[in-house]
Amino acid sequence: MTFGLDLFNTALRRNRLDTSDVGVIVRLEAMIVVIGNTLYSNNSSVLISGLKSVAAIAKCPLKSLSKSIPVIIRQILDIMRQTGSSESEVVQTALRSLATLLRDCPSAQVKEKDLTYLLELVSPDLEEPSRQMPVFTMLRAIVSRKFVVPEIYDLMDKISEIMVTSQSPSVQELSRSVLLQFLLDYPQGKGRLRTQMTFFAKNLSYVHESGRKSVMELLHAVVSKFELGLIREYSDLLFFALVMAIANDDSAKCREMASELIKNLFVKLNDDHRRLIMSHLHSWASQHSQPELVKVASQTYGFVIDVLEQDALPYISSVLEDLNDAVERSARQLSPIGEGDDVNLELEWQVPYHSLIVLSKVLRVFPHFTTDFDKVMWHPIVTHLLFPHAWVRTSSSRLLGSLFAAVPVSAPDPTLPNTSPFSTIGMCDIAKRLCVQLKSEHLDSALSLQIVKNLFYVGRCFCAMAATSNGSTKRTDDSALEEDGEDIEETRNDAVRDPLPWLFSKLSYQVKSAHIARRNKALSAVRLRYSSFHFM
Repeated sequence: MTFGLDLFNTALRRNRLDTSDVGVIVRLEAMIVVIGNTLYSNNSSVLISGLKSVAAIAKCPLKSLSKSIPVIIRQILDIMRQTGSSESEVVQTALRSLATLLRDCPSAQVKEKDLTYLLELVSPDLEEPSRQMPVFTMLRAIVSRKFVVPEIYDLMDKISEIMVTSQSPSVQELSRSVLLQFLLDYPQGKGRLRTQMTFFAKNLSYVHESGRKSVMELLHAVVSKFELGLIREYSDLLFFALVMAIANDDSAKCREMASELIKNLFVKLNDDHRRLIMSHLHSWASQHSQPELVKVASQTYGFVIDVLEQDALPYISSVLEDLNDAVERSARQLSPIGEGDDVNLELEWQVPYHSLIVLSKVLRVFPHFTTDFDKVMWHPIVTHLLFPHAWVRTSSSRLLGSLFAAVPVSAPDPTLPNTSPFSTIGMCDIAKRLCVQLKSEHLDSALSLQIVKNLFYVGRCFCAMAATSNGSTKRTDDSALEEDGEDIEETRNDAVRDPLPWLFSKLSYQVKSAHIARRNKALSAVRLRYSSFHFM
């Protein structure tokens, strides 16, 4: 009997029976009674084969199946009750077969008392890895049919915890699938839904990365599929929890997922909610004594620009005000320009870095602000060309490059304020800072390329200046450009009077010094190898 049932199951599973053939259908109809009788056997092997056959034949288009299903379901439940435990293979197979019947046969029904018994039976197995899969198969079938009993709400609370705490990615995925369908299809009281959302928000700071990622994946589906009214109702709760995740999470993947969620959430909000959130961000950006708040406010501004683009215009004035203020405060901490490369100076770099990044996003979306010197303060940006962090230097250099790209080449204007990048003194100051950047040991290819582009623009502007009537008064000795023992003010005057020769001389001296340093380094290495060989 067992062998025959196994052959039958294999044939159905591999689609070896042509269910479009009338003869095959007749024989399958007769098999329903045979399979149903096996469920009354006292032999566990026969029961297991019979239960598998029930699941297999349930997928066939048989007319008499709908009449037999209530009897089959009742007997499957009796098998579970008689066994008394879900640990046996018989009960595990019975759970799978019952789940298949509920999923594939619309006429299959379960009474409320039987459903309560099923949930009580499988609830302890949610914590047992070896028995979790049949339980989730059963739960997905129950939730897909929208069967409602009070016990299912308690069970979903447990599944929420497993979704976070489980270390198995497959179990987390099954938990999210069941929980999402439950949230979408089952009636949720306002208090219960708020408790659930609070649970998600709280566990965005769960100790293990896998749990935090699991919560964010569920929230992504929630934000995508929930109706707008519900999303807006819980937007504040989710938004602030996600912002804190960006500020505090040590996982780059979690921060990336949180940023995408903030973008998706912000798109769903109406104008009133957006203004409220932007006012909170403005308040954070004003907390100068708390750099972490200022940093996360700047980052969030960047997400808003990314997702709204042109629609962000109503908020741009406030955003630019906060960004300019952050960059200006950072610029005040920098020492006056010198030839030294103060890479070891410890300063708060994340606030100016993120502020400069967001500023570049604003100018990409709204390029007309690039040359609006009332909206963008360029002098603090220029100051950051020598900030003791490579990322900040690169950001400020690229921003300066965007300004140069927006303004045609012309001679510096001596009538402009000295802080203007297009005044004579301002452009000489930029050239000197760019030259100092080129001497850094921490120079990378991206930054060096941007420096060269910026210097090329500056050189063209210097070339456009009219030659002085008395000719150049610059020193011809390259060593005069060294700041050791030189009057810095005199060098600055030379640069202002005749900047192009000054720039070429300065760069030539740097090239010569770099070449000598490289040659000396190579000779030192050769001597070291020779001395080691001689010693041996």
